Amino acid sequence: MVLHTDPLPAKLPLIEVDIAKREAMDGDLTLVSYRGLGIPFMPFIMDSFGDIRWYLDYAAHPILNRISYECGIEPLRNGNLYFGDVSNHAVFEIDFHGRVLKSWNFEGYSFHHNVIEKPNGNFLVAASKNTSQHLNGKITINDIIIEIDRMSGGIVKEWDLKQSLDENRTVWMNNLGNNTVNWLHNNGLYYDESDDSIILTARFQGAMKITADNRLKWILAPHLEWGKDRNGVDLNTKLLRPLDQNNQPIQDLDILEGRTNHPDFEWVWYPHSPSVKSPGSFLFFDNGDRRNYSTSELYSRAVEYIIDEENMTVKQVWQYGKERGIDAYSRIQSDVDFFTK
Repeated sequence: MVLHTDPLPAKLPLIEVDIAKREAMDGDLTLVSYRGLGIPFMPFIMDSFGDIRWYLDYAAHPILNRISYECGIEPLRNGNLYFGDVSNHAVFEIDFHGRVLKSWNFEGYSFHHNVIEKPNGNFLVAASKNTSQHLNGKITINDIIIEIDRMSGGIVKEWDLKQSLDENRTVWMNNLGNNTVNWLHNNGLYYDESDDSIILTARFQGAMKITADNRLKWILAPHLEWGKDRNGVDLNTKLLRPLDQNNQPIQDLDILEGRTNHPDFEWVWYPHSPSVKSPGSFLFFDNGDRRNYSTSELYSRAVEYIIDEENMTVKQVWQYGKERGIDAYSRIQSDVDFFTK
């Protein structure tokens, strides 16, 4: 049977497949959280031949016609889709017909960037809190994580990252003099079920892991100008120490502080998309903005590290993207996922 459909909207991209090793792919269909040519964003699904098989157009929707989901639309365990919407400051569950099945609002907070589903069905949301204040008295944004009960819609837990990190650190070009103090810019979350912790990425600070009670376990970032948290904990004690491919400590200060790279190791810069590939193995999208405090070399990477939490070391074991240079550079957003056949 041949089904004839209307032409694809002009907002969707023209896709050209250069290489397709279909036998190595994890299925034939890929969901793409496409930002496109404006709001509303228009996600689509393409097959391994580059043909678009499904898309979602909310341009005429009474609520979601301004959909802006930042870090993407994802599948739920129940087979539906979900996303957080910056325009409505809510989390939505939809089916593949685009019908809204349920939504969750969170009074007193606003949505920022990322929402993930926990194994128990609850949502972890990167958020801003309306009453959150920096030590300098200014309102802060993008530095709160909340857990939403999937059934009741209530907020069951809050992590204020000003309590566990250094809100005065400004190494990565953020400006604390702004009226809204975006000192952290939490943009990615991953729940590690093995120890009930959260791995997060922060545009202006790096990547880190926090416990269920908001204690910092480690920091994956250059060792430059870290101070103390609000409880007086010296965050320099939480910095991961990089190793080379021979498992020897890298001790060059310029590498440790992020001014230059080691042949075996690079830090993540303005990262997104944290995940755990396997116990001790962590995957990130390294956007690379302001890499080594410069704009002279622009490239992004998918990068895997082995982190030894007992010995507080980190070793880079795989990366892809640096060799692509500017062609694969993504200054903001983007994602990397690990698949097994």
